[in-house]
Amino acid sequence: MNLKNIFSELILALDKLDLDREEILKISRTIIRDCSIAIKNIHRKEYDQYHEKLINIKRVHEKLVSIVKSNPGAFFKYLKTPEQEYAEAVTFYSIVANKELPKPSELNINPLNYAFGLADVIGELRRYALDNIRNSQIQDLNKILETMDEIYSYLFAIDYPPGLTQDLRQKTDRARGIIEKTRGDISISLQMNELKTCIENNVKFNK
Repeated sequence: MNLKNIFSELILALDKLDLDREEILKISRTIIRDCSIAIKNIHRKEYDQYHEKLINIKRVHEKLVSIVKSNPGAFFKYLKTPEQEYAEAVTFYSIVANKELPKPSELNINPLNYAFGLADVIGELRRYALDNIRNSQIQDLNKILETMDEIYSYLFAIDYPPGLTQDLRQKTDRARGIIEKTRGDISISLQMNELKTCIENNVKFNK
């Protein structure tokens, strides 16, 4: 029997998989961390820092995809979180900067992972809207809300079995709640601004 040779070959294959898996996890953590920083850069309007960070994210993501392609059956699942974070960072900036959203193929991101990122970006848009409200910048609030609604509508229209879309429906349902809360906050903010304007005009008129 040649069991020794058989198991030697098996161990070599598993050692390679284990090394690749460790490298994938390391790269994933880097992408997730850098995407979080990039999103903070957007909120702080540090756009130069955002672009610098994105260059590194793109480079590291290419390396991640290359390793996954060596054994997609074993590693494809590890693309989900880093790619949805990458998609979230890129689409959030595109929306804030009034630019066209890139296609998943342009970013070399799996389309479903891209959709996960779009579902998550609704939460960042809420945060962005609340920051605008706190800073009394109300001119773009309706546009932000319209964008959130449009993203939700497209996500909701994806009607496939959970075996294909995984937890996208749950993310979409959570996004709806975020949008409704944001709608209420924006409505109150705009009403308060109108009231403030009326009071100021009335004061000027009575002087």
